[in-house]
Amino acid sequence: MLTGRHRSSSNAVGKLPSLGKGKLGLLPLVMTIFFCVSGGPYGLETVVQSGRGMALILIVVVGIIWALPIALLSAELGSAIPEEGGYYEWVKRGVGQRAGFACAWLTYLYSCVDVAIYPVLFVKYLGALGFDLSDPVANTAIRLAMVVPLTWLNIKGAVSSGNAALLFALALLVPFVVMLGMGIIPSVEHFGQIVTPLTNPGISTTAAAATGLFVIMWNYLGWDSISTISREMKDAPRIFPKALMIGLPLVILFYLLPVFVGLNAVPDISKWIEGSWPTIATAVGGRSLGIAVGIGGVLSAAGLFVAGLLAASRIPFVLAADGYMPRSFTKLHKEYATPTRAIITSATIYVILSGFSFEQLAEVDVLLYSAALLLEFLALVQLRRRNPELSRPFRIPGGLPVVILLSVLPAILIAGATIQMFRSAWLETVALFAFAGATGGALVWYRARRLRENPSSL
Repeated sequence: MLTGRHRSSSNAVGKLPSLGKGKLGLLPLVMTIFFCVSGGPYGLETVVQSGRGMALILIVVVGIIWALPIALLSAELGSAIPEEGGYYEWVKRGVGQRAGFACAWLTYLYSCVDVAIYPVLFVKYLGALGFDLSDPVANTAIRLAMVVPLTWLNIKGAVSSGNAALLFALALLVPFVVMLGMGIIPSVEHFGQIVTPLTNPGISTTAAAATGLFVIMWNYLGWDSISTISREMKDAPRIFPKALMIGLPLVILFYLLPVFVGLNAVPDISKWIEGSWPTIATAVGGRSLGIAVGIGGVLSAAGLFVAGLLAASRIPFVLAADGYMPRSFTKLHKEYATPTRAIITSATIYVILSGFSFEQLAEVDVLLYSAALLLEFLALVQLRRRNPELSRPFRIPGGLPVVILLSVLPAILIAGATIQMFRSAWLETVALFAFAGATGGALVWYRARRLRENPSSL
């Protein structure tokens, strides 16, 4: 475990104050990770547009070559460098200060886009329950009604947010467990009919895989996210890797099995659209189950928002401590000892961005996250090479060759997704976000560097 020496060796501006009144335990941490990554199969529906068999293959294969390496990366570095700021500290230590800033900046931008999706999904699932939210004013009011109390939960601290995530997770997973109990045996009996055809008629395997790639990659993002609250966990070097290893199969199973059972009940892939899980569940187990799954969608969006805001709000906090953002972001709530201004500022950004469509936000998400992720894998490799003596309570087995292989697999997938992005209908929006993000990051870095070199110059 690293001490304050790590922060001073990385040119930190000052020592971070202690955060929160309590520490997050294992089970709430598992469910917070579950929401940072998944929140259940909600949002996964459109991957079926790539073909029934292809959708199931993508869930498994992308889980292995994308989610598993990221979870292992997070487990090793999270146990070796259990610092507030998580991946920011990993990359600073492994690659350097500038790369650390770039990773934090890109990931914060990703989180702004990612968490902005959840008020959109919240409204969609309320609509699926029969609420008329077509009026723009009502739509905005509902999003604010979601954001304000969940932001307050974050201000109360990691323990409150983690306990909320635990309750949301249990409530949304129970209907899917019932759905699986009712539909798994008939689905297994019709296995051949479910998985064929692999792709839609006239669509090549490559084209079908590309169709669902962004959606499935987005649904597996975020294994490293909650590393930013390492100091707010009970014994982070021990429980963070354990929580990741519990969370990984949980997420994969609750993607794969509901889609498998749902395809048996609703084989027409044209009906697999955003917000269609209540309809699919109704086909499996009746109207009551459909309503329960629809309520689960609302709770899923709420849990995703709580966990996403918890993880992301610590980035402005640690960047401010290192001199890249206003020092006011390090100011803590008098009672709860949480970075209130960083939390409220982040939540405000999410509300503004929630006006964009789901497709636009998801593609921007994958692009920003992938760029930061490559820096994290570089840090993993560099730390293995340069600091073999670093204490690693969790170590990826197989030595440096396995670490390099695990780094290459996601890079291949990122390359494929980037190529696919250039065919996207949202290319201009994605490019605009990328340009604005890169420009903003360069300006922030330049200003902070000038201020450090000559405090009187600005």
